[in-house]
Amino acid sequence: MKLTALEVQYFRKQRALYAVEAMGESLAEEVINTLAQVQREIERTFRDLWTKIASERPIQLGTWEPPADVIDRDDEVVIYVDVPGFSKDDIRVRVTEDSVEVRAERREEGEVEGRYVIKQRVRESLYKKIELPVKVRPEQARARLENGVLEIRIPKSEVAREVQVVVE
Repeated sequence: MKLTALEVQYFRKQRALYAVEAMGESLAEEVINTLAQVQREIERTFRDLWTKIASERPIQLGTWEPPADVIDRDDEVVIYVDVPGFSKDDIRVRVTEDSVEVRAERREEGEVEGRYVIKQRVRESLYKKIELPVKVRPEQARARLENGVLEIRIPKSEVAREVQVVVE
């Protein structure tokens, strides 16, 4: 007879309850309190360590891949890429007839007066490569940055014409 996952979970909980009853309530409470204290100490240690490391030197966590939307319109492809915190001078866009690459490098903010208490903004660069659903004209691509969103508009290539070839 095979037990369902719900039945297995029920039996495990029952076994745990029996073990707690066998130990006695005071011992079980002491174990639970000790585990909770250890958990709090581990969390505090990692939080303190992260704050200390981040305040002494910036951490390079690698390149971030931002979210993007690609819209296929009648005569063009429109792409929206989230690039919060980057200026237009930080961003490089490369367009081929079948893909778009977006790169951005954030410049150092320089030294700060005081020490960081919290440092969470560690994204130094981003990279996104998007394969396009159709062929485009890269030389006519336009890009603009507004409110942390990069908009790229690329006209589609001429529609490939199909012709009937007569076999001689």
